[in-house]
Amino acid sequence: MPIFRRAEARDLDDIMRVVTEAQRFMSTLNIDQWQDGYPEREMLMEDIGLQRLYIIEDGGRVAAFAALLTEPDPIYDDIDGAWAVPGPYLTIHRMAMDDAHRGRGLAGEIVAHAVSIAKENGCATLRADTHTGNVAMRRFLEKRGFVYRGTVYYAVKKGDPIRVAYEKDLRDC
Repeated sequence: MPIFRRAEARDLDDIMRVVTEAQRFMSTLNIDQWQDGYPEREMLMEDIGLQRLYIIEDGGRVAAFAALLTEPDPIYDDIDGAWAVPGPYLTIHRMAMDDAHRGRGLAGEIVAHAVSIAKENGCATLRADTHTGNVAMRRFLEKRGFVYRGTVYYAVKKGDPIRVAYEKDLRDC
């Protein structure tokens, strides 16, 4: 049975395996997201140290992970569009699953846990962004009640810097 928990330093090699699989998967879809070495091992270690990286473990292996940030994300301060819900929010970043668990509902489980963590931290909304060409992630977010709010821009080493930004209002959940 899959277990949702905070990532620990001992999980890092397995998390990097998932990163490699996700990079390869996005490449097969001709999406240049994560093709520049992102997310780097150091960034994920920082997420672990700040206790904001979560995993779903299945059979003793990392099946999926996501960074769930309750602090404001400066990238969202400059949106070409507008957020609908003011105040504190939780951001979902760096979400990926391994090939063996793709399509098994683990991403939905991560969002459900993100909702709980957001509410525990007084957040009225979830925010997330993805590459414009990541149609699967866009559909996933929209099916779970996220609404497109505009675009944000990342300083990427290569590829498209534009990301589509989404928001899920939690005030009625």
